[in-house]
Amino acid sequence: MRALGRLTVLLGVLSLSTGVAAQEKGAAPAEAGAEPSEANVLGSEEVSTTATEKTVDSGTEAAMVGDAGADADAIRDQTDNTPREQSGKTYYFVGARYRGIIVPKFLQSAFGADGGANVYVNALGPEVGIRRDGFEYNLSAWWAAYSLDPTPFKASTDPATAWEHVDSDINMIFLTSDFLWTSQFSPEFGLNYGLGGGIGLPYGPLHRNEVYPDSANGDDPNDPSTWTVCQSAGGPGGAYCEEGPKDEPNWFNGGSKPILFPWLAAQVGFRIKPHRNFVTRIDLGFGTSGFFVGAGADYGL
Repeated sequence: MRALGRLTVLLGVLSLSTGVAAQEKGAAPAEAGAEPSEANVLGSEEVSTTATEKTVDSGTEAAMVGDAGADADAIRDQTDNTPREQSGKTYYFVGARYRGIIVPKFLQSAFGADGGANVYVNALGPEVGIRRDGFEYNLSAWWAAYSLDPTPFKASTDPATAWEHVDSDINMIFLTSDFLWTSQFSPEFGLNYGLGGGIGLPYGPLHRNEVYPDSANGDDPNDPSTWTVCQSAGGPGGAYCEEGPKDEPNWFNGGSKPILFPWLAAQVGFRIKPHRNFVTRIDLGFGTSGFFVGAGADYGL
């Protein structure tokens, strides 16, 4: 009986131990499903915020790095003062030009005139240049003064009684473009060559006065430049004088003064560019007005 009682007590203790263990296992899911503590929530938020900030910072840094290339190119273009010019890039220039035009006497004779004189014409004006890959065109509106002191002229086929003194105060506004190629010896120095074309718009008087040898004035009968101007038809000049002094009318009014004058020229010269924003040219050429020598100075935009 005592042995049976002891067995019964042992079984009761085992049963109690099993129930306590089962309760502890059941409490674990409940604790797992409970709301997290405030410390855990704050810790999670800090981790999330830090990750977001890192993502944003990484994106900003990437954007900054992405813009840096373009910014570096722009800064280099703005600060690079060397005269080198990049392939495929268009350059713009504004400036001014001067040309000294020589109208030679032999050129006047080539058009069937006796007499004449060498004439020097001053010309200047603004210009705009556009250049790309060693080729440029320079647009210009420039003024030229075709002034001529009284000079004897006559057609080669006319008799001696046809001599006239011609003087001019004609001015010309040229609208032209030069088309130039450059053979570069260095970024600073090159050889220009090309063509020019355009039109001239003349204005101002052209005087044609018949003349005669007046022995009373000591005129040299063999030198028409010393002869006396006819003041009217006939008179002391006789056959030499068909009319008095006159202003030559233009083509529209039956005269020989042109209303348009063509500018066509072939030219060579040197292009000198010591700085990215400054270029100068020395020009030499020959065209419809004769020979010319000139210079241009431009600022790069």
